[in-house]
Amino acid sequence: MLSVFLLAGLILALSIPGTKSESATLRFLGQTDFVVNESSTAVVRLVVERVGDPVNVTALVLLEGVDTGDFEAINAAAFLLSTESSKTIFIAVRDDDLPEADETFTFNLRLQSSSNGVILGTPNKATITILSNDNAFGIIAFNSTEEIVVDELRGKNHNVPFTLIREKGTYGTVTVNFEISDGPNPAIEDVSPDRGTITIPVGQAVVHFIHIFVLQIPEDDEVFSVRLTGVAGGALLKPNASSIQLRIRRNDSPLRFLHSVMAVPESAAVIALNVTRGRLTGDGPLIGSVETEVSIDYMVVSGEGLGSATPAVDFLDLQPNRTIRFPPFVFETSLLFNISDDSVPEIAESFHVVLLEDTIRGDAVLVSPNSVLVTIEPNDKPYGVLSISSSGFIQPFRINEDLTQRFDGIVIVRNGGSYGAVSANWSISRNSSSGSPVSDDLTPELGTVKFAAGQVTAVIPLSIVQDDQPEEAEAFVFKLLPKTVTGNAEVDEPMQMIFFIQDSDDVYGRFLFDPTKEQSIQSQPEGRFLSLHFVRNGGTLGEVSMALTALYIPAGPVNPELARDQVLNVSRSINVVFSHERTAHVILPIRNDAFLQNGAHFFLQLNTLELVDISPLIPSNSPRFSGPLNLTLTVTPDIANGEIGFISNTTVVLHEPEDTNSSLVSLHLRRDGTDGKALVFWSIQPTGANRADVTRSDLTPFNGSVVFLSGQSDAFINITVLADNIPEVNETMLLTLDRSNVDNQILKAGFTSREMIIVENDDPGGVFEFSPFSRGPWIINEGEAVELRVVRTQGQLLKQLVRYVVVPSGSAEFYGATGILEFKPGEQDVVVALVARPDGVPEVRMTF
Repeated sequence: MLSVFLLAGLILALSIPGTKSESATLRFLGQTDFVVNESSTAVVRLVVERVGDPVNVTALVLLEGVDTGDFEAINAAAFLLSTESSKTIFIAVRDDDLPEADETFTFNLRLQSSSNGVILGTPNKATITILSNDNAFGIIAFNSTEEIVVDELRGKNHNVPFTLIREKGTYGTVTVNFEISDGPNPAIEDVSPDRGTITIPVGQAVVHFIHIFVLQIPEDDEVFSVRLTGVAGGALLKPNASSIQLRIRRNDSPLRFLHSVMAVPESAAVIALNVTRGRLTGDGPLIGSVETEVSIDYMVVSGEGLGSATPAVDFLDLQPNRTIRFPPFVFETSLLFNISDDSVPEIAESFHVVLLEDTIRGDAVLVSPNSVLVTIEPNDKPYGVLSISSSGFIQPFRINEDLTQRFDGIVIVRNGGSYGAVSANWSISRNSSSGSPVSDDLTPELGTVKFAAGQVTAVIPLSIVQDDQPEEAEAFVFKLLPKTVTGNAEVDEPMQMIFFIQDSDDVYGRFLFDPTKEQSIQSQPEGRFLSLHFVRNGGTLGEVSMALTALYIPAGPVNPELARDQVLNVSRSINVVFSHERTAHVILPIRNDAFLQNGAHFFLQLNTLELVDISPLIPSNSPRFSGPLNLTLTVTPDIANGEIGFISNTTVVLHEPEDTNSSLVSLHLRRDGTDGKALVFWSIQPTGANRADVTRSDLTPFNGSVVFLSGQSDAFINITVLADNIPEVNETMLLTLDRSNVDNQILKAGFTSREMIIVENDDPGGVFEFSPFSRGPWIINEGEAVELRVVRTQGQLLKQLVRYVVVPSGSAEFYGATGILEFKPGEQDVVVALVARPDGVPEVRMTF
């Protein structure tokens, strides 16, 4: 320890000029321009050098300009004895949470006094640039993550209220990339742009973007995902606020006529032409928006001459105006026309009613049929013309024997006049080579249709024979017999029509998984397979192709979208053909190299049934499915292949034992699927910057193997951690499962390695104290310097920062009164100088 008298002598020696004029220069040595990050560990070393005569000198380093709070201390001091040529000064950066762009600061070198002939040389300025920090360029996010719901406006585009905010700093111009996807159709069909770049200028924190296209297509709700995909210019994306959903409400409700043609007799009086909204077919589901009012105009078109109906003569529009209105949630309305019944014999006459697309008001779009052709049938034969109603020709009648006892679908119409009573005979015969009588299937097969005076339609009632005999579809011919007509009426085309009695009593069978047999996953010496049994109840006529899907789905939810291929030795879609058989046993082989996961599923779905050959060509009531259409088979542990991995993939923290020479750590392995014996090999590899420090004196062993016996699902890897007295930093290793000795035991993805860290021990960063020669007490005057040495014992492996402060009110009394000292790895001591400020204020003795 320096005595008070020795220090006083030293200071005195420094303050008394010598008889010899000496000359020396003070300047910075080495690097004077620094670029650092804002960090609590950022420390700049400035080296102050004296050249020339060996004299004592005190140097100050002072911040130029205003203290912005970016440094731990804005001044520092260095005392160079005559025997020293340089000293190091530490300038520590202060880490705050204020967003800041790049900032450059200047520190000036100054002399405490100009005694001893010392002058200031160059370089005497140092610059420190603190790079942008604390998200100075901002964090970009949507201002809300709630779903945005918009309506598609008819006839024009409009902006969607998407808002990006720039949190934290707003320095610089940044760009943000976005993309819109995941909709029911490509986003570009509804949204423009569907991807692009947004520029946010300097100082701007909010930006709006995106607008909607107009599509004249009926649509239900559409949901798109709007994602920020990248950012440039120094900004970042906020992870939990970089995507949002956009919902475009259902729109463009379809408007159409229910029918495109209508044939009416002249005696029909008032007819109704039905216009629908919200459906693409007569009995289809609702589509597009239906919650608002829409309207459309129509026009009536009729030509001149033969075949054209004359307005106000042959028909009359009964609407007060030609606008059709649909209030909210109204889906159908009618246009009423009066058909004028006169006594003039006429051929068929027609007129059109057309919906006008350009007159649509509201969220709707015109679809086909957008017009209807109304035909007034031939008329004014005084006693009428008998024919079969055209309704049976638009779509041939198909009678379901299983559901129908009485059929009233055959209608005879009397066109023209309806005076007097008339009649005609009819007959029904088979339209096939079958010799069985018609009465086996329906009655009667002969009859007379009679019309009273004024009657214009008559129904031919048929009784359908109900039996339990499976039968294929049969065709019949109904005929009006012209030569049998009475009452001066006529018989005209159509006089003959074909109708059908459909197949009955499940003649082609009811198909299902056989409930009396087990559907299973089999494992045999010759291989693994799915064993499936199907049964065909009811009739067995016809060759039937049954399509089914077989999917392998890994453990978890039974979701067909998660299915994996390369497991079954067949394609996903399988056809099973029944040729009059009642049962079928289907074997679906599993690939020998396929891995079956414990808890996985085979999902079996019955899809379609198709008759390979059917006559006549009309839709059939059978074959059909009965019972469940899908089945799930679960892979059990005794069938599953082994999937081996750690039970966790988190980092294992190891501690060097303090009270014993070693400690044992066990790492748990688990195997899903326990069939057979498995041997798993493992190894440890050092990683990270200190990999060379990991040795067998730290832990053992560095490799080995673990055995799973048949039926065993758990095993352990045992690692021994060894103790020593050597200071060490964190040592990182990777324990890896390398391979299994058999192919059908695989390593579980994501659980094949564990990071292990032996945490630093034995004080690797060191223990700090003032050196014995620096502990004082010191007695100095204003303007004088004192130099203190801080030493480090124990470990010297890490960079360490040591904060110091002079109390009380040290910064008011000393240059260099607060700061941070930096110890680099291997560095044992650092010197700090304090200079008492000469303030000219009388003060009593003060202790710090």
